[in-house]
Amino acid sequence: MSAIYLSQVLTSYRASGLSGHSPYFSLTYRKADGSFGQKAGVRRQAGQQPGGKKDLTSIQQENRQAGKLHLVEASGRQFELHIPLLVTFNGQRIDHRF
Repeated sequence: MSAIYLSQVLTSYRASGLSGHSPYFSLTYRKADGSFGQKAGVRRQAGQQPGGKKDLTSIQQENRQAGKLHLVEASGRQFELHIPLLVTFNGQRIDHRF
């Protein structure tokens, strides 16, 4: 199995859905109980438009959301995965060193 750096995964995640890039990918991840899960055919969740001046509550919310990928399954269900728990991206093992 080939390997891919985490920085390459995040670049592909941000570029997914743009012209020339497939919006769909598959992920394998480690669950909180230590078992493994797999999601195939997921896509990036569309982001919200940045607003004006931020208040303390919105800054705290951004901090809670940091380190997560916001995704949508083929059925339309939204979910999020913590980046350190990712194991594979499109069948390639993720190297978390870079």
